Amino acid sequence: MMVVEESKKRGIESCLVSQESRTTMLNFEFNRLKNIQDSEDVNHAVQVIRDGRLGLFTTTEADLTADFLDRAIELSQFGPAVDYHFPDPEDPGAPLIFDPRVRDMSLDTMMTLGEELIDFAKSLDPAANGSARIIKIHTKKSVQNSRGLSSSWEKTEFSVVLAVDFVEGQNLLQVSDFCTSTHLEYDLEGLKAQVKRDFDLARKNVPLSPGTYPVLFTPGAFMDLIMPILACLDGKAVVRQVSPLKGRLGESIFSPLLTIVEDGILDKGTGSNLYDDQGVRCRRTFLVEKGILREYLLDLETACKLGRKPTGTGKISRIAPNNLLVLPQDLSWKDMLKGIKRGVIIKDTMGAWAGNPYSGQVTGNIALGFLVEDGEPVGRVKDCMFSVNVFKHLKDNLVSLSRETKYTYGNALLPYALVDGVSIAAKT
Repeated sequence: MMVVEESKKRGIESCLVSQESRTTMLNFEFNRLKNIQDSEDVNHAVQVIRDGRLGLFTTTEADLTADFLDRAIELSQFGPAVDYHFPDPEDPGAPLIFDPRVRDMSLDTMMTLGEELIDFAKSLDPAANGSARIIKIHTKKSVQNSRGLSSSWEKTEFSVVLAVDFVEGQNLLQVSDFCTSTHLEYDLEGLKAQVKRDFDLARKNVPLSPGTYPVLFTPGAFMDLIMPILACLDGKAVVRQVSPLKGRLGESIFSPLLTIVEDGILDKGTGSNLYDDQGVRCRRTFLVEKGILREYLLDLETACKLGRKPTGTGKISRIAPNNLLVLPQDLSWKDMLKGIKRGVIIKDTMGAWAGNPYSGQVTGNIALGFLVEDGEPVGRVKDCMFSVNVFKHLKDNLVSLSRETKYTYGNALLPYALVDGVSIAAKT
């Protein structure tokens, strides 16, 4: 707070973000414990606005020194010109993001979980190599600014990851699953059951001819289709006029089935916070509502330039959603599968969405995928690539979304998505 008070004395606007995190992680590889990591990280970032220019200085020193503010002020002369001010305080939401059971979880308990997962991996086949991670994170964060904001909060995160590598003849496969939450909530049996289903199915290779197919994207694979949309929703891309969504608020862009929400105050959301890194209150914002473009992801700068309000997604030097949600529909993913006469499940991809995200084109290898016949997966497809244009396929070819959702990496909570007419190239 000394930094903020000193800036006020000098008549300079400032925003100070401080974060302390302790991470404990157990890594198991090749069916045994590899290491235990226990680390503490501290980060302070001060932003100042002086003479209409932004200065930013960060440090990982535990204690703020007297010249911390001076460094930011000095750098402001080289910073970008800005027309905005740091925000007045707003009452924040109160998302459930702290669980003392995570903070206090013992190393012995984490070890027991990891050993159980490794024992399960070995039970699949004597030649299987199991990997597991048990991770707990406890974070303390605070945000203060020169307009009177002063807030601090605690957050926890707990994750369980299981992966199984297996070589059988020419068949090299890896299957994995994970669960994550801010609370001590995990379905170990469900995780093991999913890995076993994928493992057993992936051991049988089946041929697939090139063509177009209905494809059921799992939440993890569906994220590959959402990533280009996020790039186009980024306010910086809109301001730079490289986003094809510029000037299209209120237009129907996607299927009415598709609703995308940025929710920074989601209960138990791993990305939830009270305020973003510019002191803007986190909130729930509809980006796409039933296919209609409603809003962009905006920080203070882009909101000012576009004449809109910030969405609480301003990070240090970038814009990013806190929690990204694609709202689910009514069908279970298994019922969606039953409607497929002949198609593909894409579970994991490799190299997808590389290239120009603003074109909406997503092309990548199917790292783990299964052929579906008469509503049932029958085996693994190999040496295949898929190609989708999200602006076409998620407008005209989105068949259904599941009622089940799952976190993917990057704080995205997504359903399964059934997309028709997906082009698949296969080795013949």
